[in-house]
Amino acid sequence: MAEGEEDGDARSPPVRLWVRRTGVYCDENQKTWLVTPEEATGILQARIRRVQVPLGEAMRPSRLPASQLPHMWQLSEGQQYRDSNSRIWGIEHHLMITGVEELLLKLLSSD
Repeated sequence: MAEGEEDGDARSPPVRLWVRRTGVYCDENQKTWLVTPEEATGILQARIRRVQVPLGEAMRPSRLPASQLPHMWQLSEGQQYRDSNSRIWGIEHHLMITGVEELLLKLLSSD
């Protein structure tokens, strides 16, 4: 969906999201996403919004502060992501909200 389009369903979600620095991820098309962890009734969620920010230099994962969020998410079958820690995240929603693409992921397993 192009910027400025009405609210509603977005097209397909990103295939991969890699951490660039704290709170900033990059997808396979070099688009930037701001990620915020949230807790809902004790379940970890990640609110992911596509916002253009300068990429800058990527930080090595070992230099990032400890976080509940993974270093990478990869889309798998069934509207789910698998993260770099082999955990499964379900897509709660993938929408355009006031012209901003947003994903809300919910942690389904902590294996």
